[in-house]
Amino acid sequence: MGPSSGSNIALFKRLQNRLPIVDQSRPQPLTPTALSSDEEAHRLEMLGHLKSLLDCGNHPREDYKEIILLSVAYLGGGVPTSFRAPGAYHMARWMAKAIYAVKIMLFHDQLEMSRRELAGIRRVAFFVTMVYAKYWNEAMIPSYAAKNDLDFITDVKRICDDGVASVVERAMRRHLWYLSENLIGLAIFDDRMNPEQKAEMVEGMKRPSTTKNPRRPKSKTPINLNRPLTAFCSVRSMQVLKSLLGGQQPTFLELSPETWNTDSCFKCAKKRAGVLKVTNDLAERGIALIHASSATGRRTNGKPSSSSSLPASTRKLSLKKRRRNSRRRCWSRNK
Repeated sequence: MGPSSGSNIALFKRLQNRLPIVDQSRPQPLTPTALSSDEEAHRLEMLGHLKSLLDCGNHPREDYKEIILLSVAYLGGGVPTSFRAPGAYHMARWMAKAIYAVKIMLFHDQLEMSRRELAGIRRVAFFVTMVYAKYWNEAMIPSYAAKNDLDFITDVKRICDDGVASVVERAMRRHLWYLSENLIGLAIFDDRMNPEQKAEMVEGMKRPSTTKNPRRPKSKTPINLNRPLTAFCSVRSMQVLKSLLGGQQPTFLELSPETWNTDSCFKCAKKRAGVLKVTNDLAERGIALIHASSATGRRTNGKPSSSSSLPASTRKLSLKKRRRNSRRRCWSRNK
């Protein structure tokens, strides 16, 4: 994406400055003729899916809706009546970068960009619109997480180039909590799974648990994308179901999955699972808020605030650092 300074990325700053004079009536969508037959089929499938999300009109935040609108426009599904002005972005928030990347590609012919910048932004926009937008919109549904994690990595490897796929897989390995024995049980509430698959998960929950109890699959262990969800289950997977029921036994597991939707125990657990807060989005927003608060705290009336306004632990760290640097300077002079 080009050079950055602090939380600023030069290419994004360029878009902020030039968007007021950009002709927003002539965006440049992805060219279908440049795609392989597999990529074109996936583009049409993704376009249909994203349009259906727009029709439902249920978006938890504006950036969810914006990334879908931009993806539809870039995939050739129609142009929004207007584009939102680029807002604040932060290095900690991937969604901000994704929105900027797609906007830049839509108007890249009206922006000054080097060949290297254009190639990098094109790869990011391709990944965001062809794969990421769909899964990001479903990231807040805990019961979808396990299946979506496997499907997401599968789609990235199938659609994106090897460089992007490698980076995405490494990043995803740090976020596969829902494929752990502890949380895989939430997938039993996924309406996309058929009764046979849910019955297999119930059987999987009878297997002995591992001794190490990993929070997620080991980073060095190859991910078997064809592995069924039941293979991640063990007796430990029952714990999350008991927690949803306040410590009571999930008696619905003794019934046939075809009858679960009429069982009061299942409906209670599913309702509670549906309001659970997932980790990644909250963490990203929290980091961005912390940095924003820190930046505000460092300035008072446009001037840097005094060190006395910093927490005691921070002042001690700063004092230690100054002393250490002073000793290093003295040592270099005496050397």
